[in-house]
Parts: sequence; C-alpha cells; structure tokens
Amino acid sequence: MIDYNKIFIISDWLSNRPFRGEISNYTQAEPEISRGEKDVNGIVTIKHAMGGNTLYDIIWTTNAHPLIVSERIINLFKSNGITGWKTYKVQIRSKKDELIDQKYFGLIITGRCGYRDYSKSTIVLDKVGVYTKPHVKGFYFKKDFWDGSDLFMCIPDDSGQSTMYRFCTRKVVDLFEKEKIKNILFKNLNDSTLAIELYKVPLTTQQKSEVEKLAASR
Repeated sequence: MIDYNKIFIISDWLSNRPFRGEISNYTQAEPEISRGEKDVNGIVTIKHAMGGNTLYDIIWTTNAHPLIVSERIINLFKSNGITGWKTYKVQIRSKKDELIDQKYFGLIITGRCGYRDYSKSTIVLDKVGVYTKPHVKGFYFKKDFWDGSDLFMCIPDDSGQSTMYRFCTRKVVDLFEKEKIKNILFKNLNDSTLAIELYKVPLTTQQKSEVEKLAASR
C-alpha cells in the first residue's frame, strides 16, 4: 500500500523573478520528450523569454512541458541515489541571445505510477477565484501502482491519454530543502484539490451524493 503522505506533486513556483526560458523549436518541447517517450534531436536552446537574468537551479519555460535543471541538481541526484530520471542536452541563452556558460540539462522523468483514480478522493469545498465550489481532495493512483522511483509520472489512462503531472518522494523534497533549491513547489498528494465543475471530474454515485449534501448545507 502506498503511503501518499510521502509523495508530492512537483509544480512551478510561478514567480516573476527567476529567468524563464522559451524553446522556439516546438518539436523539441513536446510532452513526450519530458516523459521519456520520444528522443530529442540535437541540443535544445533555451532562450530568455521573461523574468530576471538570474539563473536558478530550476528553469521553467513558456512551453509548459520542459523542466530544465542545473548541473548541481544532476550531481545531487547522482550523489544521493535519486532514481527515475535521465537528461538531454540544452544550452541557455540570454535576452541578447548570448550563450551563457553554465551547464543545464533537460530533465526526463522515467519513473511511472498509475493514472489518477478520482474514485478514491474525498469531496470538499474550496475556492475557485472568489467562489466556493466542490472539489475532489487527494491525488491517488489507479490500483495503487507505483514503480518505487523517486521521480515519476502517470502511465496513460485507458483511452491512451497522458498528463504532465510530475511526482517525487519525500527524499527529493528533503534534499531540495536541505540544499535550499528554489523556484519549485511541492504539494503533498493528500492535500491536492481539483475543482469538479471546472475540470469535469468524473464522480462515483457516492461522490455525487456528497456534492449534493454539500450544496444543500450551504
């Protein structure tokens, strides 16, 4: 049985301060590359798109899918036995299109878990903007499948659809906190919420009943 208290979703810090890049060749920014399902051709150029000039150990891009990490992160992964990843080559360029002499890599996540099983989530009220709406709480995996990697993503669902949710173990979270790695957020899976109406979340009969009870009590 998976201890979901020890698993976290990785997400963008969404700060305007750090360097944020762009991959102009969109074929080099496809989600299948970050999922390790497609090879990338050549060295990928990450050019400054917005934010400051300061390079953090984590670089997010306007392309949404790629996650770029510093050589320091890679060395930390190796020295601490972090599993479930590999890399591809990138180069970083400034606003003026000048090559920045710092080593970064595109992160590919090879570990896998089951796709999201909404039936295991509880129903709660949470904010959507200024409104309070029913949400599902808790992100759980179909059949509790997880291959045990420290970095991992969901397998495709029964219809073949994939997501870009990235997950990690507490080992990764603790390592990043110890080394003061910035520009990244971690949220425990038990605390994750998703607006039912906004994302058209499929509900069980029991969950629909709970939504109706919440609506009646307001």
